[in-house]
Amino acid sequence: MTMWTRTATHTPVTGAIAIAGALILIAMTVVIVIYQENAYRAQKLQEVVAQSDILTASVTAALVFNDAKAAQEYVSALRAYPSLEVAAVYDSAGHLVASIARPSGTLPPPDVAIRPPYFANDHIIVANPVRQNGRVVGKIYLRAEVDSAIQRVVRYAGIVLLVTMAVLMLTILGKMQQTLTKTNMTLQNEMAERAKVEEALRQSHKMEALGQLAGGVAHDFNNLLAIIKSSLQLMQRRLGPAAADVQRFIDAAMDGVNRASNVTQRVLAFSRRQALAQQPTNLSTLVENMLDLMRQSAGSAVQMETSLNSIWFTICDQNQMENVILNLVVNARDAMPSGGKIIVKTTDVHLSQSRGDIPPGEYSCLIIGDTGIGMPEEVRRKAFDPFFTTKPHGKGTGLGLSMAFGYVRQSNGYIEIESEVGNGTTLTIFMPRATNIQTAIV
Repeated sequence: MTMWTRTATHTPVTGAIAIAGALILIAMTVVIVIYQENAYRAQKLQEVVAQSDILTASVTAALVFNDAKAAQEYVSALRAYPSLEVAAVYDSAGHLVASIARPSGTLPPPDVAIRPPYFANDHIIVANPVRQNGRVVGKIYLRAEVDSAIQRVVRYAGIVLLVTMAVLMLTILGKMQQTLTKTNMTLQNEMAERAKVEEALRQSHKMEALGQLAGGVAHDFNNLLAIIKSSLQLMQRRLGPAAADVQRFIDAAMDGVNRASNVTQRVLAFSRRQALAQQPTNLSTLVENMLDLMRQSAGSAVQMETSLNSIWFTICDQNQMENVILNLVVNARDAMPSGGKIIVKTTDVHLSQSRGDIPPGEYSCLIIGDTGIGMPEEVRRKAFDPFFTTKPHGKGTGLGLSMAFGYVRQSNGYIEIESEVGNGTTLTIFMPRATNIQTAIV
């Protein structure tokens, strides 16, 4: 009893779905047939109009020079068009000059009216004027047969059956494809998101490990440099002014120590171990105050373009941020050996969802882009690695971007790099917005 009740309840629903599906198939078939019929009639009309244009162009000279023989030859050539029943050419006075007519066709009267092409009783009729330099020198008349209603029903009967079957199959396949596509899209999105997270995690672990290693080495190396520098200073005092010939060697050694110390400071910046003097800072004002220095560093061959729209404050070490900006400008300049444009922008953004390893939140952004040579993907991935550089030996330490990365991360910010070979490079720094700031000195 229970099973009978469930079957009785289920059958009307299934029947309604089947009827609805059948009605949809019938409607689609009718639409397709009407579309095919209209397309067929439009095609036939286009063919007849094309023949009329050809005939009009051909008989123009014959009508101008009253050459009935040539006009008849042009008209007779239309016998190759099987659907054409009647073709006629008239002079400007309405006299018949040339014509052809199949057994089923009759010539129109001489006073046939010139009008746009039209359908009449399964026929297409075209009556065009023939013009020479804007003057009407005659007219042409064409009448072509279109399939009768019975012929069209026979022609479309098979189409209706095939369309019905095809629609039914496509409906089933479409449903299956939709399910498969949805499942595939879900899997692809999950795989892509997982790949991004894994890549970001690998990069984070790699940079963290490199930072710890580089920071430890730089710290010890900095201590050694301090000993060497102190020894050189003591040597200078002991020797005094009398040892002028030795002084130049001491100066060279001192210069090398200072340069090495600068390198260790950059390594410490990458490893996030440097001391920072954090204070509220507006990036727009910071960039505006160092525009002259940026232009001087970029050189005369590089055009500097700015768009400073950030009004939020962030907490950062202004001196270190200036070094970062200057490093990025110099890198952009070096990527444009033949000159180009550097675009510096500041803007405020609100991320409603994570962007890579950047969590949602409010950020004051600094964007520095160039129109230089760009970099391939394998180079872009290593751009923040310490001591990685594509410059010739002796032209760069490979610490500029790594120092920028370390400083930004130490300041709780994030940095992105986008680049494509031939289309330049863009670096974007996301600095967290500082809230509840009453005053700020920039």
